[in-house]
Amino acid sequence: MTTSLSPLDIGLCVPVLNERVALGPLLDEIAAVLGDAPHTVCIIDDGSTDGTVELVRARMESDPRLHLLQRERQGRGCRRGGASRAGLAWLVAHTRHTTFVDFDADGANDPRELFEAARRIGVGADVVIASKYVPGSRVEGRPLVRRLGSRVYSGMLRALFDPAVHDYSNSYRVYSRRAAELVLAAHTRYDTPVYLVEMLAVWLAHGLSIEERPTHYRARIGGESKVVWSDVARGFAGAFDVGVRFRRGGYLAR
Repeated sequence: MTTSLSPLDIGLCVPVLNERVALGPLLDEIAAVLGDAPHTVCIIDDGSTDGTVELVRARMESDPRLHLLQRERQGRGCRRGGASRAGLAWLVAHTRHTTFVDFDADGANDPRELFEAARRIGVGADVVIASKYVPGSRVEGRPLVRRLGSRVYSGMLRALFDPAVHDYSNSYRVYSRRAAELVLAAHTRYDTPVYLVEMLAVWLAHGLSIEERPTHYRARIGGESKVVWSDVARGFAGAFDVGVRFRRGGYLAR
């Protein structure tokens, strides 16, 4: 049975790079969860060569709620931040959705969690993070080294920003139009996953209400992670830079 989110409506950002195997099942899950609720799925492709673009175009012929935003390949490593920002900018400019979501295309995020997170936005929260580090969360299929790295990363950021927020690295977030507009108005520096930290820096600087909810972080479906080892070093350095900027008021509106 389909769950309706009405009167809420949602714009989803789904960055992709060679995710043909996982993307089809994910779009099916999203459609099943959202049903007839107003929504737009903006798929931002960074130069896929595995048939991802062809899959999306074929689905767009029968589903007007899908939109494909194509970018040129941005170079080695993960450029998820730039893709996410580009998708959000398109959704804010071309839709009237009141709620927005960042989604991984590899199957790690569970669309069934959308309903409760979006409901919280509807009753006053500005941002809801699908947090791996709150009671009730489950993490599957993630290598131990990545789990440890994520813990250290989030621990460093809790010290630099706000210890009340536990998960600074998970991209699965649901947020209000006000939160989206604040991010787009901010001068962000990074197109890598560090952009996810910049989003939180903007929201914390402006005193937005941020909640965390348990999540089921699932094993990816096919393909490979776009994060390379050089991204890890740059990620820690970039996140520290964002933290210093945040403490100096660099993410407040001018």
